Amino acid sequence: MQRVWSGSLARSLAMGARRGYAFKVDIKALKQLREQTGAGLSKAKEALQHTNNDLAQAAQWLSQDAVASGAKRAAKVAGRVAGDGAVSVHTSADGTSATMAELLCETDFVARNAGFVDLAWAIARVARGSVEQTREQTVGDKPVDHLVTEAIGRLGENMVLRRVAHVGGPGCVAGAYVHMPVAGSQDGSRAGRIGALVALRCAASAEEHRGMLGLLARRLAQQVAGYAPRFATRAECGQEECPDEMVLEAQQFLFGGGSVAEVLEQTARCVGAEVKVDAFVRFERAEGVEKPQAPDFAQEVRQAAGLDK
Repeated sequence: MQRVWSGSLARSLAMGARRGYAFKVDIKALKQLREQTGAGLSKAKEALQHTNNDLAQAAQWLSQDAVASGAKRAAKVAGRVAGDGAVSVHTSADGTSATMAELLCETDFVARNAGFVDLAWAIARVARGSVEQTREQTVGDKPVDHLVTEAIGRLGENMVLRRVAHVGGPGCVAGAYVHMPVAGSQDGSRAGRIGALVALRCAASAEEHRGMLGLLARRLAQQVAGYAPRFATRAECGQEECPDEMVLEAQQFLFGGGSVAEVLEQTARCVGAEVKVDAFVRFERAEGVEKPQAPDFAQEVRQAAGLDK
C-alpha cells in the first residue's frame, strides 16, 4: 500500500530531521558560538541547527531570539517597579568631556550582576543629551534599546534607562567619580550607587596643565558625590542667604586647602588663567522612585490566625 503524505506534513518531518533527528551540530562551531555569545548549550545548538552550522548566522539568530524573548519578558514585567540599579560614568579619551547613565532594575542582586554592570557602563560610554537619543545609539552593532531588552530577557527583571548626562566639551577638562563601585566583567567596566561629573573651564590652553586640572576635576566630582551641592556659585542660587552646603564653591574642599573657590583661585594662579566650574551633575540610583513596601509577614500570620484585632 502506497502512502501519500501531505505537503505540510512532509515539510514538518523534513524540518524535524534537520533540527534534531538527522542534523549533526558541529562541535567546534558550538564551542566557538558559546564562547562568542555566552549562550547556553541548548540555545546554541538550536541556533546552529536553524542556520546549518553557519557561525555568523547562528550568532545573528541568537541576537534576534534574545530580543524577541526579551520583548516578551519585558511586556510581562513592565508594570513592576525598578527601584534599584546602578550609575556608571565615562570620561572621554581626550579628557574634555564626561558622560553618565543611570540604569534601573528591581533588585540589588541584579544590580551587582557583572552583565548588568557591563551594560550600564556601555550605555554611559555612548550617552548623549537625552535618554531618547541614547536609546538610539549603538554599542557594537546593536542599539542600546535592544541591549536593554536582551538583558531583561536574560536576567528576568524590569529595567529602565532613567537618566543620562553629559558635561564638558572644547576648552574643558572633565572628571568623573562613582561611589562604592562594583566591577563588571570587562576592563574599566564599573558602576555604583552614586555617580558625579564635573567639567572645569580654563581660559588658557589646558594642554600643558591637563594632568593638574584633570585631577582637580576628579576630586571635585568626588566632592559633588559626597556633599551633593545644588549650585556651582552663590549667583546661581538666586537667594540672599544661601547655605554654604548648597553651593559647591562655598563648601570646604574635601582634600583640604580652603574652600572650593579658594582652591580654584590657587589653581588659576598655577596655570596663569581663570579656572571655573563649567558644569556638574550628580545621580543617585533610584532617587525619587517610590518603592513598594515589603510585606509584613508577621502581621499577615497574625491576621490569618485572627490574633491581630
